[in-house]
Formats: sequence, structure tokens, C-alpha cells
Amino acid sequence: MATALTARGWQGWNGVLVLCCSLLAGAPAAARPLLQSAPASAVSTKQPAAASTSAPSTQAPSTSAATDEPFNWRAARGVLFRIHSPQPGAADSLLFGTIHIGAPAELGLDPQRVGDAVRGQHTLINEVDGNTPWQKSYDRYRFLAPEQSLARLIGGVEFIELGTLLPEHSGRQLDRFKPWVAMTLLEEGQDAPLPNAGDAQHRSIDDMVEEVAHTHGLKLVHLETLEDQLAALDCMPAADYAVVLQQRLAEPQELRAETERSLAFYRAGDLPGWLADIDAMHGLDAQAQGAERRAQRCLLEQRNARWIEELEPLLRAGGCFVAVGAIHLTGKDGLLVGLARRGFAVSAQTW
Repeated sequence: MATALTARGWQGWNGVLVLCCSLLAGAPAAARPLLQSAPASAVSTKQPAAASTSAPSTQAPSTSAATDEPFNWRAARGVLFRIHSPQPGAADSLLFGTIHIGAPAELGLDPQRVGDAVRGQHTLINEVDGNTPWQKSYDRYRFLAPEQSLARLIGGVEFIELGTLLPEHSGRQLDRFKPWVAMTLLEEGQDAPLPNAGDAQHRSIDDMVEEVAHTHGLKLVHLETLEDQLAALDCMPAADYAVVLQQRLAEPQELRAETERSLAFYRAGDLPGWLADIDAMHGLDAQAQGAERRAQRCLLEQRNARWIEELEPLLRAGGCFVAVGAIHLTGKDGLLVGLARRGFAVSAQTW
């Protein structure tokens, strides 16, 4: 199975490679909204003000009066943000956060509008090339060393529970997985593709964005390689992260609850609330929380810092549609604050 995988197959398999998008300059305001109405429990019923006929409306660039941050990320709402280049005459870009779980309809997204946004730009910037072929050497990131055993790392009772929750995988295969891989499979629930995955209404936003870009000849820029991404996922020693998996298996219902909360936060455009929920680390003791924080530094803070270096010259030139995971946008070390610190005007895009 490993050698037949591509980055896109791996994306569907572990659910971690997520996209976000940027630049909707020039799209007609009268077109259907990218964000459709979502359940009242998840999204405010307040209607946005009517947009001009030239482009979708935006909120004024936000700065924080209470802190030294150039962008008030705590007050920002939405998953789409306009990035205005400090370079005179450069086109705007839009940064649109996506999520790795759920079909567009479930997320409150209009696939047609997403596609129109991508087609209108000349460059797509995303995390990784979804067509990267899997290399046998990559297996070291997901499989334990031959002398190690996941059952021994987390305990026999917990390993039996893991097998019950992941019946698609044999015990021998599970025993070889590193703790982060098992954890991700639990968060996904299963590694099967979405039903009717060829239908635009059921395909992931990630796949749809990259496919539209390929079809319409956009220049593609990737912020990291598949191996870079796997190294970030595998940054913690297996023995250290095993305690997180062990405690999650003690309360597997929390994983489902976390997924439901993530979807609700996304539909509501409440990325700060989502980040706060992640940071709360429900159900973990101090030791496991320490391990989780170290993993988050690898996955979010360190990658964001590297991505900002890649994004700055591209966004200064303008006309880019950036596609990265939504949780990378928010927080004091998120992309929105990082871009604002470098002189970009950042404003939430309303529909």
C-alpha cells in the first residue's frame, strides 16, 4: 500500500494535509457565496451588508488596540481573508482556510464559487504537491523501528481498544504504526474515501482546488515537500507521544466530540475559538499536554515561520490563491499576524 500512495492518497489516508486559498480579486459580488448558510447553532444569523457590484465586500483591516499585534486575530471571523500587498500596483490576494474533514456541503462551502475563485487567479500556493509519489524511504516516518512495538508503548489493554476502533487495520499493521499515525487514524474515523468522491459536492476542498488549478493552467507553488510535512508530523519521539495516544484511548468519545466541535468552529468562521479548543487539550494530563504542545510547535509554529518566508515575495507581487490549513491562519504565530507584521494589510472577506 505504501509504495502505491501519492501525497493526495496520503492526505486522504491520514487526513492531515489540508489546504487554504487566497485571492478572489475581481470576482463578481452577485455570484453565489463561497460560504453558504450553515446551521443556526454554528453560524450567526446576521446577514452581511450588501456588497458592491465590483468585488466582494471586505471588513476594514484590523489592528489590536490591546496588544502590540498588528492584526487583531482574536476578533477576526471567517475563513477567507484579503491580503493587500504593500507593493504599489500589486493585485490583492486572498487567504482562504480549509479543513481536512467533511465534504463542501457539510462545511457550508459552495464548490462552484471555490472553483471560480481559483480560476480567476494566476498562481495557486498550497502546502504540498498532491501528486508526489510515495517513496519507500518515507515509511520511516510512519512505522516504528523493528525493535519497537506500539502495543508495548501504549499497553496491551489500550492496544486492544485501538484495534476495536480501527478494524480496517490488522493487529500486525497497527503494532508497527507510530503513535501519531494511530492518533490521526482515530481522528479521521476511517481511511476510506468519501462516497461519490468524483462528485464536486463530495470531493474534499483540497482535491478540488488543486484539480481546478491544474485544469486551468495556474502556476503551482508548494510551500513544502511531502517529506518536510512527514518530518513535521513525526517530530516527537514515539515513546513521548505514546502517552497522548494512551490517554485518548481511555476516552475515545472525546475524539468524536473534538471532530464535531472542529466542524462547528469552521462553519462559524471562528478560528480563534477553534485554536482555543485545541489548546485546551481536553482529557489530557500535564505530561500528555506537554507532549502535545511540543508536537503543535512542530506542526504549526515552526511551519508557519517557514511558510511566511516563502509567502512574502509571492504575495508582494500579488495575484496568488493561497491554500493551507485553516488553523494555520489564526493565533499570535499564525499567518495572518505574520503577514501583517511584514506590512500587508489583512482584512476579513465577507460574502
